Amino acid sequence: MPPPPANDPLTDEQLAQILIPKRFVPPTPPEHEGKNMVYVFDSEDKFELTYDELVEIISKARMAGPKLIPVLGTVN
Repeated sequence: MPPPPANDPLTDEQLAQILIPKRFVPPTPPEHEGKNMVYVFDSEDKFELTYDELVEIISKARMAGPKLIPVLGTVN
């Protein structure tokens, strides 16, 4: 999934693709080795995360900037 233009915010789905730990990406089949393939996760994929992986996801999201993190509640 290519990134959006610089001024467009990421969708929830695009951000999720970026934040999923690399260990969940399945190996590339031999017939596709050397090709520019990207595995795209969908709603049928399930993950069991360690606490450290969850912290890593939150850290990556924070580094991406506040505009990517939804705010719950009222902003004054």
